[in-house]
Amino acid sequence: MGRSRILIADDHADTREQLARMLAPEHDVVAVVGDGKAAVEAAAQLAPDLALLDISMPVMSGIAAARRLRNCPHAPKVVFITCHTDAAYVEEAFRLGAAGYVLKPNLVSELPDAIRKVLAGSSYRSPRLG
Repeated sequence: MGRSRILIADDHADTREQLARMLAPEHDVVAVVGDGKAAVEAAAQLAPDLALLDISMPVMSGIAAARRLRNCPHAPKVVFITCHTDAAYVEEAFRLGAAGYVLKPNLVSELPDAIRKVLAGSSYRSPRLG
């Protein structure tokens, strides 16, 4: 299999930059955006394999973006990257078809494995979520 195509959507520029640097050696980062609306637009144009979405973003939340992405002809797999540990967020994410949920404090240690599992057809949930 070739390099996977990943879209990153987070409202914090430093997080976006960190993720892009971290993922670039193994994946093609096709878009790096700061809100959910831009993520949906970029996904429609670029057809990424996977979208990393922050939940709390301006203009359109990651949850709202995931709702729209699942209706795209080439819907990417979705992994939420967030600080939200509340069970309601986790349940809503997976109800919308998310394949992964990674807590931001654990991005460096968990995200590479989460992406590998999701791209292989499994799901991933940060162990701290229980």
